[in-house]
Amino acid sequence: MEQKIRVGIVSYLNTRPLIYGLQRLPIKDEIELIEAYPASLAEKLKTGEIDLGLVPVAVIPQLPHFFINGNYCIGAVGDVASVALFSEQPIAQIKKYTWTIKAGHR
Repeated sequence: MEQKIRVGIVSYLNTRPLIYGLQRLPIKDEIELIEAYPASLAEKLKTGEIDLGLVPVAVIPQLPHFFINGNYCIGAVGDVASVALFSEQPIAQIKKYTWTIKAGHR
């Protein structure tokens, strides 16, 4: 028996169309959907508990290797109430980190 591809998903309203497609033939028999919140999926991807996942782009530099699959993302035009940044330091003390992604490379 062939092992299924472990796919990390988040159950948010904006991911429903993606999840709907993943739960249908022909792909549904080839994958195992693993639901968690984004930070948990990122950790599972880093440790190999999932094979691919819907994770924040900020985790990409932390991966030993990566491939961006497809030309699509889940995004929004305008304000999003489900995304917030928190810090224990004043904003003036936060350092900026910049990186560039080339698909399949680090």
